[in-house]
Amino acid sequence: MATTHNFNLDPKQVTIAALGLLDRQLTLGGIPARYSELNFTGGLGDVINVNRQSRSIKVQQANISNPITNTITGDKTKLAASSNRPLPADRRSVDGFINESRFPVQLTTLAQNSTTLSMEHRAFDLRQFGSQILAPLTRGFAEYFDDTVAAFIKSNINRASLTTAQKNAIGGDVAVTIPPQDGTAETWTKRALAIRSALVDARLAMTLADVPASERFLIAGPEVEAILLKDPEFVAVDYSGDTNALRRATIGTIYGFNIVIHNSFGLEMYLFHKSAMLLVSACPAIPLGAVNGSVQDVNGIATRMLMDYNYNAKADTIGLDTMYGLATVQEDPDYAPRGTAVGEKFVRGLKIAITESTGG
Repeated sequence: MATTHNFNLDPKQVTIAALGLLDRQLTLGGIPARYSELNFTGGLGDVINVNRQSRSIKVQQANISNPITNTITGDKTKLAASSNRPLPADRRSVDGFINESRFPVQLTTLAQNSTTLSMEHRAFDLRQFGSQILAPLTRGFAEYFDDTVAAFIKSNINRASLTTAQKNAIGGDVAVTIPPQDGTAETWTKRALAIRSALVDARLAMTLADVPASERFLIAGPEVEAILLKDPEFVAVDYSGDTNALRRATIGTIYGFNIVIHNSFGLEMYLFHKSAMLLVSACPAIPLGAVNGSVQDVNGIATRMLMDYNYNAKADTIGLDTMYGLATVQEDPDYAPRGTAVGEKFVRGLKIAITESTGG
């Protein structure tokens, strides 16, 4: 006799649905560039080598090698004929090369969660698998990734590793002091003006380092958000009708930066390009002892779903897991903006430290 289930669950479709839900719930976790591998043969602590794209292949110019001269000496009324045109020198450019270097990203963490469904749960309580099971599982992953990325940003998005000469050439981190809030419109304006001035300095430092102008982000906390929203020069953008968590957290743009607010931050701002951070994820194969499972990749996040049965509790277990690592993207060894060698350093982001003065 065939076994009858309350729900006909296809592990592959369930995993794809879970990843789709996760992708829409990510805020900070949705910002880093992503790379993933399915059926990874290694384990936790191993590294995955990721290609770093070339910035460009330089253009080389070929000027006039031999001018055309009139063969009739002293005759200034006749032009040289085409037959008098000398053969040019070698015009072939030096061949460029797509120099994609590889750098390792370590899989540092096994992130996982699961839920148990007893016979009673399935018989009496479970009505909608997506909202009751998948949504809480993926929401837990989204909150975890957002908190993890926030901690990574605080520790790694800065230009502290640059030398004094490099900072003089392309700029370093920015520090700004703002007056304490006293509730007056004049102080609101002063605080906002100081923040905007610091953002201009940060924008200059990003541009001098040849950081692309598109997909730049400004990450800040509610305190900075309040300063910006009280700024009469700032016009916020309302995304409240969007279902994407990152879009909902984006309150607008300023000086080319998409402003994303997260409670993990205080009086501080971090500015970076999307390519500044890389989230690498990988899934091992389905274990032999699992009742069922699937590994899938949606939008660069690899996740494994396992379904198993606990004979002691007479209950099903459904869980998600992935191995992942975060890394900042350093430049190639020969990278030299404005003629200053900055190879193998992080320049795609920086920090703005904000201090409230004790006086007015």
